[in-house]
Amino acid sequence: MHPILLATPWFNVYSYGFILAISYSVCTAMTIYKAKQNGLDGGTIFDLMMMLLVVGIFGSRLLFVLEYVPQKLITKDFLCFEQGGLTFYGSIISGIIFTIIYSKITKISFWIFADSFGFSLGPATAIARIGCFLNGCCYGKACSPLIGFQSRIAGTGYYHATQLYESFLSFIAFLILIFFIRKKQSHYGQLFLSYISLYAFFRFFIEFIRAENPVVLLGMTLSQVISIILIVTSIIVWKFIRNNKDLEIKYNSNKIKNEEVVK
Repeated sequence: MHPILLATPWFNVYSYGFILAISYSVCTAMTIYKAKQNGLDGGTIFDLMMMLLVVGIFGSRLLFVLEYVPQKLITKDFLCFEQGGLTFYGSIISGIIFTIIYSKITKISFWIFADSFGFSLGPATAIARIGCFLNGCCYGKACSPLIGFQSRIAGTGYYHATQLYESFLSFIAFLILIFFIRKKQSHYGQLFLSYISLYAFFRFFIEFIRAENPVVLLGMTLSQVISIILIVTSIIVWKFIRNNKDLEIKYNSNKIKNEEVVK
């Protein structure tokens, strides 16, 4: 593990924060690129992505604290981000809520933006989990030295590199989106819902070998419960979207007519 990439007498550069910054930069660039393809204003999307950065950090921290160490809610430790302690689901849930509100105010299409954002989530998550691996957090249960890695947080022994498992599966989900889902996409929102469902499916099973995740309901961890909720919700919303003609993608020689994009 390499939790500190650069140590100086004045400050430290933490691998977790550094990799997370790269991850979000990639996410922002890809989202803006896709949003402009879909007819949205690049400047507006950039502003939204900057706001989502702040919302996502606090949302992900809040869910982590509520799950593991609720006493930090009333201490200054809540703001100690340098050692990790952020959750993917916390950032996604808080981001969805904020974007719904923002889209109502600015009159941009929530579902067109969601598809643009969903397009970038796979690579962004894959990169971010490398930061978790370098930091030593989000490790798995004890396993054989042949397949395991040591973790400075877990202590002695070897543990499943669940961070790398998730990184790999997130990239696989991205490839599925690119080569299969996108080719059959008929309505805006389907790309985003597909990624969320794929990630939730993979995450549900990864949780079985994640360490120190408390059981909250019927033998399942909080992330497993959220995964099930997201999959079921995505299926329901998918049916709603498929029957909504206003969200139908209009094609002209396999290119979206930007002027027909629903605002």
